[in-house]
Amino acid sequence: MSDTKRILLIDDHQTVFRLLEAIVRIKGYQLLYAENGQKGIVMARQEKPDLVLLDVMMPDIDGFKVCQYLKENQDTRHIPVMFLTARGAEGDLEAGRRAGADGFMTKPFLTIEVLGQIERMLAIKPA
Repeated sequence: MSDTKRILLIDDHQTVFRLLEAIVRIKGYQLLYAENGQKGIVMARQEKPDLVLLDVMMPDIDGFKVCQYLKENQDTRHIPVMFLTARGAEGDLEAGRRAGADGFMTKPFLTIEVLGQIERMLAIKPA
């Protein structure tokens, strides 16, 4: 079995996927992609990634609801979830914490910042 860390990005903008794929490849991580909340939930349950990166504003289910579902579900509650979003208001940060998020980072981001946050999230041990 491979020790390659697998990260699931749930975001409705494929350009974010392409950018993050290039960034995480630097560390040898594999990036999985779901373009909406519903597909992201299904992929998280099937693939059991080491980390979920999650957008807030999506067309079907918003990221807060996706995070809450993942944290309440027995199969996915152990997976760290970090929001990557253009919304960085204090109310959004609080909503993310209430949903169970382990981290929050606003777009746009610098490569070194996002890699540091990803490594910090991957170091979280399941409860």
